[in-house]
Amino acid sequence: MTTAVQPQSRTVNANGLNLHYLDWGKEGSTPLVLLHGLSGAAGDWQRVAEHFRDRYHVIALDQRGHGASDRAPDGAYGTNEAIADVEAFVNALGLKRFVLCGHSMGGQNTIGYTARHPERVICALANDMPPAFKTSNTTPPPAEHPVFASKATWIDARREGAPFTPEWGHELAADARLEAVEGGFRARHDPKAGGWRWDDLWEEAKTISRPIFFIRGGRSTVLDAQTLMDIDMAIAPARSITLEQSGHGTYVDMEHEWLAAAAAFFAAHSEV
Repeated sequence: MTTAVQPQSRTVNANGLNLHYLDWGKEGSTPLVLLHGLSGAAGDWQRVAEHFRDRYHVIALDQRGHGASDRAPDGAYGTNEAIADVEAFVNALGLKRFVLCGHSMGGQNTIGYTARHPERVICALANDMPPAFKTSNTTPPPAEHPVFASKATWIDARREGAPFTPEWGHELAADARLEAVEGGFRARHDPKAGGWRWDDLWEEAKTISRPIFFIRGGRSTVLDAQTLMDIDMAIAPARSITLEQSGHGTYVDMEHEWLAAAAAFFAAHSEV
Protein backbone atom coordinates (compact mmCIF):
# COMPACT_ATOMS: atom_id res chain seq x y z
CA MET A 1 0.00 0.00 0.00
CA THR A 2 1.39 3.38 -0.97
CA THR A 3 1.37 6.43 1.29
CA ALA A 4 -2.12 7.88 1.71
CA VAL A 5 -2.78 10.82 -0.58
CA GLN A 6 -5.93 12.91 -0.36
CA PRO A 7 -7.72 13.19 -3.70
CA GLN A 8 -9.00 16.33 -5.36
CA SER A 9 -12.75 16.84 -4.87
CA ARG A 10 -14.37 17.88 -8.16
CA THR A 11 -17.80 18.26 -9.75
CA VAL A 12 -18.95 18.09 -13.35
CA ASN A 13 -22.39 18.57 -14.88
CA ALA A 14 -23.42 15.42 -16.72
CA ASN A 15 -26.81 14.07 -17.77
CA GLY A 16 -28.49 17.04 -16.11
CA LEU A 17 -26.93 16.38 -12.69
CA ASN A 18 -23.98 17.82 -10.83
CA LEU A 19 -21.89 14.70 -10.32
CA HIS A 20 -19.15 14.79 -7.72
CA TYR A 21 -16.00 12.72 -8.05
CA LEU A 22 -12.65 12.18 -6.39
CA ASP A 23 -9.51 12.43 -8.50
CA TRP A 24 -6.20 10.97 -7.29
CA GLY A 25 -4.27 12.47 -10.19
CA LYS A 26 -1.55 11.10 -12.46
CA GLU A 27 -3.16 12.63 -15.52
CA GLY A 28 -1.75 11.24 -18.75
CA SER A 29 -1.80 7.69 -17.39
CA THR A 30 -4.51 5.19 -18.24
CA PRO A 31 -7.71 6.25 -16.43
CA LEU A 32 -9.19 3.85 -13.89
CA VAL A 33 -12.83 4.75 -13.20
CA LEU A 34 -14.34 3.35 -9.99
CA LEU A 35 -18.07 2.95 -9.28
CA HIS A 36 -19.26 2.32 -5.72
CA GLY A 37 -22.19 0.18 -4.57
CA LEU A 38 -25.69 1.07 -3.40
CA SER A 39 -25.58 3.33 -0.30
CA GLY A 40 -21.83 3.77 -0.87
CA ALA A 41 -19.72 6.71 -1.97
CA ALA A 42 -16.59 7.53 -3.94
CA GLY A 43 -14.54 7.57 -0.74
CA ASP A 44 -15.18 3.84 -0.30
CA TRP A 45 -12.38 3.34 -2.84
CA GLN A 46 -9.72 5.24 -0.86
CA ARG A 47 -7.37 2.31 -0.25
CA VAL A 48 -7.90 0.85 -3.71
CA ALA A 49 -7.05 4.26 -5.19
CA GLU A 50 -3.93 4.53 -3.05
CA HIS A 51 -2.78 1.17 -4.37
CA PHE A 52 -3.27 2.03 -8.05
CA ARG A 53 -2.56 5.77 -8.18
CA ASP A 54 1.11 5.31 -9.14
CA ARG A 55 0.11 3.41 -12.30
CA TYR A 56 -3.30 4.82 -13.24
CA HIS A 57 -5.22 8.08 -13.26
CA VAL A 58 -7.71 7.00 -10.60
CA ILE A 59 -11.16 8.59 -10.58
CA ALA A 60 -14.06 7.57 -8.31
CA LEU A 61 -17.57 8.79 -9.06
CA ASP A 62 -20.31 9.58 -6.54
CA GLN A 63 -23.20 8.07 -8.50
CA ARG A 64 -26.58 9.81 -8.61
CA GLY A 65 -28.11 10.32 -5.21
CA HIS A 66 -24.92 9.31 -3.40
CA GLY A 67 -22.12 11.23 -1.73
CA ALA A 68 -21.92 14.86 -2.85
CA SER A 69 -23.64 14.27 -6.20
CA ASP A 70 -27.13 15.59 -6.91
CA ARG A 71 -30.15 13.56 -5.96
CA ALA A 72 -32.37 12.54 -8.87
CA PRO A 73 -35.04 15.26 -8.94
CA ASP A 74 -37.68 12.83 -10.21
CA GLY A 75 -36.62 10.00 -7.92
CA ALA A 76 -35.36 8.03 -10.93
CA TYR A 77 -32.97 5.47 -9.52
CA GLY A 78 -32.14 2.45 -11.60
CA THR A 79 -29.50 0.68 -13.66
CA ASN A 80 -30.20 2.38 -16.99
CA GLU A 81 -30.23 5.87 -15.46
CA ALA A 82 -26.90 5.17 -13.75
CA ILE A 83 -25.33 3.84 -16.95
CA ALA A 84 -26.47 6.99 -18.76
CA ASP A 85 -24.77 9.01 -16.03
CA VAL A 86 -21.52 7.11 -16.56
CA GLU A 87 -21.78 7.74 -20.31
CA ALA A 88 -22.21 11.48 -19.76
CA PHE A 89 -19.59 11.60 -17.00
CA VAL A 90 -16.73 10.05 -19.00
CA ASN A 91 -17.67 12.20 -21.99
CA ALA A 92 -17.59 15.34 -19.85
CA LEU A 93 -14.12 14.39 -18.58
CA GLY A 94 -12.94 13.60 -22.11
CA LEU A 95 -11.96 10.02 -21.27
CA LYS A 96 -11.52 8.18 -24.54
CA ARG A 97 -10.49 4.75 -23.27
CA PHE A 98 -10.23 3.60 -19.69
CA VAL A 99 -10.36 0.72 -17.23
CA LEU A 100 -13.75 0.43 -15.52
CA CYS A 101 -14.28 -1.17 -12.12
CA GLY A 102 -17.49 -1.31 -10.10
CA HIS A 103 -18.73 -2.89 -6.90
CA SER A 104 -22.25 -4.28 -6.44
CA MET A 105 -24.62 -1.68 -7.97
CA GLY A 106 -21.55 -0.14 -9.57
CA GLY A 107 -20.63 -3.60 -10.81
CA GLN A 108 -23.90 -3.95 -12.68
CA ASN A 109 -23.41 -0.47 -14.13
CA THR A 110 -19.95 -1.61 -15.21
CA ILE A 111 -21.43 -4.65 -16.98
CA GLY A 112 -23.96 -2.50 -18.82
CA TYR A 113 -21.53 0.21 -19.84
CA THR A 114 -18.98 -2.36 -21.06
CA ALA A 115 -21.61 -4.08 -23.20
CA ARG A 116 -22.77 -0.81 -24.74
CA HIS A 117 -19.39 0.86 -25.24
CA PRO A 118 -16.69 -1.69 -26.07
CA GLU A 119 -14.76 0.98 -27.96
CA ARG A 120 -14.22 2.91 -24.71
CA VAL A 121 -13.46 0.14 -22.22
CA ILE A 122 -9.96 -1.32 -22.12
CA CYS A 123 -11.03 -3.92 -19.58
CA ALA A 124 -13.57 -4.12 -16.78
CA LEU A 125 -14.02 -5.58 -13.31
CA ALA A 126 -17.45 -6.35 -11.83
CA ASN A 127 -17.18 -7.01 -8.12
CA ASP A 128 -19.62 -9.52 -6.61
CA MET A 129 -22.49 -8.66 -8.93
CA PRO A 130 -24.41 -10.61 -11.60
CA PRO A 131 -25.90 -9.09 -14.77
CA ALA A 132 -29.36 -9.35 -13.18
CA PHE A 133 -30.22 -9.03 -9.51
CA LYS A 134 -33.51 -9.51 -7.70
CA THR A 135 -33.68 -8.10 -4.20
CA SER A 136 -35.74 -9.88 -1.56
CA ASN A 137 -36.28 -6.60 0.28
CA THR A 138 -39.83 -5.33 -0.27
CA THR A 139 -39.74 -2.71 2.49
CA PRO A 140 -40.28 0.81 1.08
CA PRO A 141 -37.29 3.11 1.63
CA PRO A 142 -37.61 5.48 4.61
CA ALA A 143 -38.43 9.16 4.19
CA GLU A 144 -35.12 9.94 5.85
CA HIS A 145 -32.23 7.99 7.33
CA PRO A 146 -31.99 7.52 11.11
CA VAL A 147 -29.56 9.67 13.07
CA PHE A 148 -26.81 7.93 15.01
CA ALA A 149 -25.21 9.57 18.02
CA SER A 150 -21.71 8.86 16.69
CA LYS A 151 -19.90 7.13 13.86
CA ALA A 152 -19.12 4.34 16.32
CA THR A 153 -22.81 3.61 16.90
CA TRP A 154 -23.40 3.51 13.13
CA ILE A 155 -20.52 1.03 12.80
CA ASP A 156 -22.00 -1.10 15.59
CA ALA A 157 -25.25 -1.32 13.62
CA ARG A 158 -23.41 -2.08 10.37
CA ARG A 159 -21.32 -4.98 11.68
CA GLU A 160 -24.26 -7.41 11.69
CA GLY A 161 -24.75 -7.02 7.94
CA ALA A 162 -21.04 -7.08 7.13
CA PRO A 163 -19.51 -9.63 9.54
CA PHE A 164 -16.44 -10.35 7.40
CA THR A 165 -15.38 -6.71 7.07
CA PRO A 166 -12.32 -5.65 9.11
CA GLU A 167 -12.62 -2.72 11.48
CA TRP A 168 -10.74 -0.35 9.17
CA GLY A 169 -13.34 -1.10 6.47
CA HIS A 170 -16.20 -0.04 8.72
CA GLU A 171 -14.32 3.13 9.70
CA LEU A 172 -13.59 3.97 6.07
CA ALA A 173 -17.24 3.48 5.16
CA ALA A 174 -18.34 5.75 8.01
CA ASP A 175 -16.00 8.51 6.88
CA ALA A 176 -17.12 8.17 3.25
CA ARG A 177 -20.86 7.75 3.68
CA LEU A 178 -22.00 9.75 6.72
CA GLU A 179 -22.80 13.43 7.14
CA ALA A 180 -22.89 15.40 10.37
CA VAL A 181 -26.38 16.55 11.34
CA GLU A 182 -28.03 17.84 14.48
CA GLY A 183 -27.78 15.07 17.05
CA GLY A 184 -25.03 13.08 15.37
CA PHE A 185 -24.53 11.44 11.98
CA ARG A 186 -26.68 9.92 9.25
CA ALA A 187 -26.19 8.32 5.84
CA ARG A 188 -25.72 10.91 3.12
CA HIS A 189 -27.30 9.07 0.17
CA ASP A 190 -30.85 9.77 -0.94
CA PRO A 191 -33.24 7.43 0.92
CA LYS A 192 -35.20 7.04 -2.34
CA ALA A 193 -32.17 5.27 -3.83
CA GLY A 194 -33.05 2.39 -1.53
CA GLY A 195 -35.81 1.59 -4.00
CA TRP A 196 -33.23 1.08 -6.77
CA ARG A 197 -34.61 -0.55 -9.94
CA TRP A 198 -32.33 -3.42 -10.92
CA ASP A 199 -32.66 -3.76 -14.70
CA ASP A 200 -31.94 -7.16 -16.24
CA LEU A 201 -28.73 -6.95 -18.30
CA TRP A 202 -28.26 -10.65 -19.09
CA GLU A 203 -28.88 -10.39 -22.83
CA GLU A 204 -26.61 -7.36 -23.14
CA ALA A 205 -23.94 -9.03 -21.03
CA LYS A 206 -23.75 -11.91 -23.49
CA THR A 207 -22.58 -9.42 -26.15
CA ILE A 208 -19.59 -8.16 -24.12
CA SER A 209 -16.45 -8.31 -26.24
CA ARG A 210 -13.94 -6.66 -23.90
CA PRO A 211 -12.01 -8.51 -21.17
CA ILE A 212 -14.12 -8.53 -18.01
CA PHE A 213 -13.24 -9.97 -14.60
CA PHE A 214 -15.84 -11.11 -12.08
CA ILE A 215 -14.73 -11.40 -8.46
CA ARG A 216 -17.14 -13.21 -6.14
CA GLY A 217 -17.23 -13.29 -2.36
CA GLY A 218 -17.51 -16.90 -1.25
CA ARG A 219 -19.74 -15.96 1.68
CA SER A 220 -21.80 -13.40 -0.21
CA THR A 221 -25.47 -13.94 -0.99
CA VAL A 222 -25.44 -11.53 -3.97
CA LEU A 223 -23.53 -13.59 -6.55
CA ASP A 224 -23.81 -17.34 -6.04
CA ALA A 225 -21.52 -20.02 -7.43
CA GLN A 226 -23.99 -21.29 -10.05
CA THR A 227 -24.58 -17.80 -11.44
CA LEU A 228 -20.83 -17.27 -11.69
CA MET A 229 -20.57 -20.50 -13.70
CA ASP A 230 -23.37 -19.24 -15.95
CA ILE A 231 -21.44 -15.99 -16.45
CA ASP A 232 -18.28 -17.87 -17.43
CA MET A 233 -20.25 -19.91 -19.96
CA ALA A 234 -22.31 -17.05 -21.44
CA ILE A 235 -19.78 -14.19 -21.66
CA ALA A 236 -16.91 -15.25 -23.91
CA PRO A 237 -14.15 -12.93 -22.59
CA ALA A 238 -15.16 -13.28 -18.92
CA ARG A 239 -12.73 -14.49 -16.30
CA SER A 240 -13.61 -15.07 -12.67
CA ILE A 241 -12.36 -16.00 -9.23
CA THR A 242 -14.00 -16.58 -5.85
CA LEU A 243 -12.45 -15.25 -2.66
CA GLU A 244 -13.82 -17.92 -0.37
CA GLN A 245 -13.49 -16.17 2.97
CA SER A 246 -15.03 -12.88 1.80
CA GLY A 247 -18.50 -11.46 2.09
CA HIS A 248 -19.99 -9.06 -0.44
CA GLY A 249 -17.31 -6.39 -0.02
CA THR A 250 -14.42 -8.42 -1.38
CA TYR A 251 -12.08 -5.47 -1.98
CA VAL A 252 -12.25 -4.75 1.74
CA ASP A 253 -12.86 -8.17 3.30
CA MET A 254 -9.89 -9.76 1.53
CA GLU A 255 -8.04 -6.62 0.49
CA HIS A 256 -4.62 -8.04 -0.34
CA GLU A 257 -5.96 -10.93 -2.38
CA TRP A 258 -8.40 -8.66 -4.23
CA LEU A 259 -5.75 -6.06 -5.04
CA ALA A 260 -3.34 -8.70 -6.32
CA ALA A 261 -5.98 -10.26 -8.56
CA ALA A 262 -7.23 -6.92 -9.87
CA ALA A 263 -3.71 -5.62 -10.51
CA ALA A 264 -2.75 -8.73 -12.47
CA PHE A 265 -5.91 -8.53 -14.58
CA PHE A 266 -5.52 -4.81 -15.32
CA ALA A 267 -1.85 -5.25 -16.19
CA ALA A 268 -2.56 -8.18 -18.53
CA HIS A 269 -5.03 -6.10 -20.53
CA SER A 270 -3.61 -2.60 -20.21
CA GLU A 271 -2.58 -2.50 -23.87
CA VAL A 272 -5.58 -4.42 -25.25
